[in-house]
Amino acid sequence: MNAVEQRVLEHAAAAGVMHPANGVVCAVLTPHAPVIVPEVGGERCAAATCRAMREVARCVVNHNPDAIVMVSPHAPRRSGVFGIWADDLMAGSFELFGAPQARASFPNDRRLGQSIMAEARARNVQTWLIRHRTLDHGALVPLWFLAEAGWAGPVVLASLNYPEEGGLTSLGEAIAAAAQRLSRRIAMVASGDMSHRLSGEAPSGFHPDAHRFEEEFIKCLQAGELRKLLNLEPALRELAAEDAVDSTVVAAAAAGWKADGHAVLSYEHPFGVGYGVAVLFSAATPSPATANAVTSQAGAILPGIARRSVTAALLASADPVPAAPEKYLNQASGVFVTIRLNHGELRGCIGTLQPVHSTMVEETWCNARTAAFQDARFAPVTAAELADIKFEVSVVHALEDADEAGLNPDRFGVIVSTGDGRRGVLLPGIEEIRTVKQQLQLARRKGGIDADERVNIQRFQVNRFVEGQETST
Repeated sequence: MNAVEQRVLEHAAAAGVMHPANGVVCAVLTPHAPVIVPEVGGERCAAATCRAMREVARCVVNHNPDAIVMVSPHAPRRSGVFGIWADDLMAGSFELFGAPQARASFPNDRRLGQSIMAEARARNVQTWLIRHRTLDHGALVPLWFLAEAGWAGPVVLASLNYPEEGGLTSLGEAIAAAAQRLSRRIAMVASGDMSHRLSGEAPSGFHPDAHRFEEEFIKCLQAGELRKLLNLEPALRELAAEDAVDSTVVAAAAAGWKADGHAVLSYEHPFGVGYGVAVLFSAATPSPATANAVTSQAGAILPGIARRSVTAALLASADPVPAAPEKYLNQASGVFVTIRLNHGELRGCIGTLQPVHSTMVEETWCNARTAAFQDARFAPVTAAELADIKFEVSVVHALEDADEAGLNPDRFGVIVSTGDGRRGVLLPGIEEIRTVKQQLQLARRKGGIDADERVNIQRFQVNRFVEGQETST
């Protein structure tokens, strides 16, 4: 966690904000110019914005939300209604911007989307379903940075109505109510660029008063006075040719206008367009104070890596294995990937006790596909299931020789093996296993080993990372 992220979380903690069980856990504002994506514009292009986008993406991922709700001003619009993405998967690339290799894809949390629509109707807000579209750059740019930070979980994409048609606050309230009703912890991402008229090279041309919009908008964000966004002068917004206010209002309303942990992470206008990256609201999360906490924070992205791998496989995408961003993740380690339905039922589990690949990120990437598509006990995972499953990643510690007295099924996994190569393996913490005797019996059964056969016993511990949950060891 860098200094900016730490400051954001410390502000929230000082304000007494606890990590909520459900509802909106954070809300952020991001720009969406494709040029800020390194594959499009290069690492030095809008460098301050690029760095801040990575910071805010890590801030979102560190909250471990169950889903992200994205509001994009460039998603398809209709007069008088707000759009909600309807397809099972949402995907896009920067091919139109000269970088077809830069792409992202995510499962759609359709249940959450449907709940948002129902809550919107209850507030006399009309919605429509967006079907068979690729991601617009207003959504794709922030989602690309979120994917780079390890997010591969469900996303709901909302589009706006036309300017000055109203309903923005009601839509935000509907999103919050839907999350509460489904016991979802969600992150709000408002996509928007500020004035498009700050210099002669700006796409909408120069206007000498455009800077006034920037100053008033940034002032509201810096002060955490988000309700004042509703009072920004319409004529000033129009002459600035901005598209940041409406999406920001939706996100702020979803967060209940709370501004705990707010921070403007960067602002610049290198091409005559204002790029602002800001945390609007951040619920407090535990900060890393021990080595275990650092491990937990780094490893928390692994379930997202697993989901991203399976999603890419279902899309037949050539996405490369992500780079390991932390020292912990660069280690080689055995990894088990477990897939469960949202209510807990097993959907697949396969892994390696010893590393096959050079990093645990690569190990997770490959084992996720094996668990999803090659576990003989189950049919292969389909795209329609992605929003209804959760990924667990168990990073295996060193194997230790053991005897029955040294086992504990809550703390240690177990391996029983015979001289001819038969082997049964069980992870620790299996809910149905209460005793060492049960653990050994089941391990023998999995390995096809009779109860009276002589076996070697080994034990191991794991770091377990579960989507949307704190880490257990």
